[in-house]
Parts: sequence; structure tokens; C-alpha cells
Amino acid sequence: YIRERDIRIGDTVRLRKAGDIIPEIISVVAEKRPEGTHPFEMPAFCPSCGEQVTREEGEVAVRCINPDCPSRLLQSIVHFVSRSAMNIDSIGESLASRLIAAGLVKSCADIYTLRREELLTLDRMGEKSAANILSAIEKSKSAGMARLLTGLSIRHIGEHAASALAMRFGNMDALAAASFEQLCGIDDIGAESAGAVISFFASPHVKTLLERLKACGVLTENTETVSGNALEGKTVVVTGTLPTLKRNEAEAEIIESLGGETAGSVSKKTSFLLCGADAGSKLARAQELGISIINEEEFLAMINKDNL
Repeated sequence: YIRERDIRIGDTVRLRKAGDIIPEIISVVAEKRPEGTHPFEMPAFCPSCGEQVTREEGEVAVRCINPDCPSRLLQSIVHFVSRSAMNIDSIGESLASRLIAAGLVKSCADIYTLRREELLTLDRMGEKSAANILSAIEKSKSAGMARLLTGLSIRHIGEHAASALAMRFGNMDALAAASFEQLCGIDDIGAESAGAVISFFASPHVKTLLERLKACGVLTENTETVSGNALEGKTVVVTGTLPTLKRNEAEAEIIESLGGETAGSVSKKTSFLLCGADAGSKLARAQELGISIINEEEFLAMINKDNL
């Protein structure tokens, strides 16, 4: 795509909004191109650690597979503490970078051994900030198996697949012992995902990591429960910004817990569209197909009424 459009660093480009939010480059404004630019080439070596990168057949992504790569460590920590994973909101990319640079965090398990005295050695770190960080870390210990699986960055395993695995196996030990056939028998888990799970748990590094997390009090069992069946058999699409609910909260913690399924696009199979502000093409598609459209207030009234 980059080669076809001859897109170079420093170029001025024309964009359009593709789908709901994704910016797509249509073309380069040639007359505004800086002098001395060269065609872009994908690097053969990781710009962070210098190790040779790899690209699996059939995939676009070029990856650094060096387990000691500092950039890989940073991004793994940032993902681990993210809202969709362990939800340690007091640790962002900046603090994660400082913790790594100070040698305090070398894996996600090290987050749970951080001490107040260590945090206070960091620049711009006060007593209140340190206390908030430790409180958020402690709270995250009870996030449960599904969020922990999401945070561990297993290839091909996103939030929905992590939730399905947690519901099926109940704890991390049972999942680690699961066969390829057992994994493939779960919705949202195909052969590629099943292979990735088996490879992940076969690693001695992963076994050590999980033992450390358990020792630190991190819950490695499933905490998800189906609290009702108000949405059983219904397929729901969420779009736009809701007044009080976050999208992942509405999807995973409410819709799926009540027996419903969530989808990323509107189709004839969609039961209703949960719509917030600044909705895009999904709203137009639902109107076109005559799909029921409700707001957050109507949605909450619906599930509360059905679960009285």
C-alpha cells in the first residue's frame, strides 16, 4: 500500500475517514514533498534492540521476537495495565517507561512487588501518587482470569477469546493443560488461536511468570458469572459514546453476562443497536435495515426490568 502510493516520511497527504473512525491515506500531495526523501523500506533489524526482525508467512506484521527487547517490555507492560486488561489506571506509558529505566520492572509480575520506598525514588513521585499507584495495583489482583489472559498478550487472543477461555476452563492451570482439540471446541477459538495458547503455556518463562503472579496474590481463576438471561439469543452492536457506560463495560460486563452476544458490525441478525453520541456508519446501517435503535437509558431500563 505504501509502495503503491509512494508515501514517504514528511509527506503531506490527503486523508478520508474510512469506516467509522479509521483515517485512510488517499494520495500524496507531491508539490509539498520535502527534498531528499527516500522510499520507505521496512527495517530488517529492530530499531530498539538491534535484533533481526521476523515476518511470518501470510502476515503483514514485522516483529521483533527478542524477549529482552526494551520496547517489547514497555509495550507488554502498557498493555498489561490497560483498561481492557488489569486496569491499573495509575500506571501509564510514561510511568511504565520510568519504572523500566530504573530497573524496578522487568516483567509484569514485578508490578506486584513494587514498594512505596522504591516508587518514591522516581522523579516527580510524591507520597500521594505512590499511594494511589499501590492501591490500584492491589485492586487489580482481583481482576480475574479473563482480564489476566488479555493482559498476558497471547497471540490471537483478544478480550472475547480470553473471556471464552476463562468461562470454559475456570482457572489458569486447567487452561494450561488443555488439548488442541478442547481449545478448538470453543467459540471464538480457531486452530491458529489454539496453537498460540498451547505454545504460550509451554514456555518455561510463562510457567515462572504465572507462579510469581499467584505468589503475589493475583487471582488466576475465573470471576465471570452469568447473572441472568435477559439478553439470551440477542445480538447487540454498540456504537458511539455512551453517557456513563464505557464500551467494553457495556459489551463484556453487561451484555455478555446477561447471555447476549456482541458484534462489531450491523447486519440482519442484529437484535438492536445500543447507540451513543457521535455514532457513525453503524447507525446509518441500522436505520437502513430497520434494526431497533436504543439509547443507554432505554438499555439500562430494559435489563433492569428483565432482571427484577
